[in-house]
Amino acid sequence: MTVHGQQNGFLQRLESVQVDDCGDVRAPFPAKLLQAVKNLKSVEIEDCKSLEEVFELGEADEGSSKEKELLSSLTALRLSGLPELKSIWKGPTRHVSLQSLARLFLTSLDKLTFIFTASLARSLPKLLKLEISNCAELKHIIRKEDGGREIIPESPCFPQLKNIFIGDCGKLEYVFPVSVSPSLLNLEQIRIFNADNLKQIFYSVEGDALTRDGIIKFPRLRELTISNCSFFGPKNFVAQLPSLPILEIVGHKELGNLSAQLQVRVYFSNDLFPF
Repeated sequence: MTVHGQQNGFLQRLESVQVDDCGDVRAPFPAKLLQAVKNLKSVEIEDCKSLEEVFELGEADEGSSKEKELLSSLTALRLSGLPELKSIWKGPTRHVSLQSLARLFLTSLDKLTFIFTASLARSLPKLLKLEISNCAELKHIIRKEDGGREIIPESPCFPQLKNIFIGDCGKLEYVFPVSVSPSLLNLEQIRIFNADNLKQIFYSVEGDALTRDGIIKFPRLRELTISNCSFFGPKNFVAQLPSLPILEIVGHKELGNLSAQLQVRVYFSNDLFPF
């Protein structure tokens, strides 16, 4: 596709795109189109049975900084009912900035195996809500390298994140690297249902580091609902939850391992006690 002239001007003003029930669409945002939609704020794609990827990124020119602004105005992304979707991003993501993305909703994406690359995880300073459901093949929120070793972002990933909802993702093993947890000071809600393969919410990998005392604080967490997960984090990890009034635990065979990692404030006392 070649974008130029009046068409280019129209695309630069485009703020919202909704694609619904388009059976033959395989990639709604080819690279040239994506470079032109600089003010795109909202994307909603539903019930497109042949769609395999959403954003085709292409290769950036050497020395060019223009492509580094790709998707920098996007505030909301909703993908639903895309049974052939294998990847949201096709191509190198180092030139993509999700600096404005606040809400991400993913549901019924049968073949999706990961959501973010490590470079994308570094560019989410405004993400408020992450909702994922019915993604049967999803294994990772942040993709691992081909060799199996995770690239851990150097800077905090989700400093404004308030709500995490994950449901019916049967192959998901972990949610975030433990190195992300110190950035989650605004997190208010974690709800995870029917993730039968979930081993830990926060996991440790090579090169990862905990705080000196192994304690991570979630000062604003108000609700924690988890099922079929034996550990909240690595075995030497303790989570302080001083504001937590709602704790729901479902289907745990080894509750002792989980409860030993959670420190919940008893409201009639100034002390912290393990749950």
